[in-house]
Amino acid sequence: MEKPAIRTFRVPRWVTIVLLVAVSIAMAALVAFLSGRAYLRQQLTVADIVSLIHRYDRGALSSDALLATMAPEIADILFFMPWGALAFLAFDGGEHRRLRTYLLTLAVGVTFALGLVAWQSHLPTRVTGWEDAGWNMAGCLAGAVGGHLRKRVCVRFE
Repeated sequence: MEKPAIRTFRVPRWVTIVLLVAVSIAMAALVAFLSGRAYLRQQLTVADIVSLIHRYDRGALSSDALLATMAPEIADILFFMPWGALAFLAFDGGEHRRLRTYLLTLAVGVTFALGLVAWQSHLPTRVTGWEDAGWNMAGCLAGAVGGHLRKRVCVRFE
């Protein structure tokens, strides 16, 4: 039996940019929707997270409690991963400019995250705070790595 041919679909850059804009609008709409329904709580610092992990390693903290405590930070990271992947794909200039693409993606991602935080001062309640921008940057970087891998790795299911 002959193997089927692999089909490659090329997505034009303008489609990626339109998707990036649509995701950005959806993120802003979600923040606006959650304003008045969800409230900002005090964020964990890196020292708090290290302390939680040490308590978990010693058995003084269950995995459920660790996950529940870290849930807002995990949500911040996951919230920005699709944006980071689309931004990386939209900004990518080729093999020789990948570092520039990463830096541009992070710079624009942090600017967008800080813009969302600043914009919330005009909403009834804050959903995210200034500390969230750091976790958003981590999500943006993770998304950029995913976008880079998407360009480098071909997965084939048979």
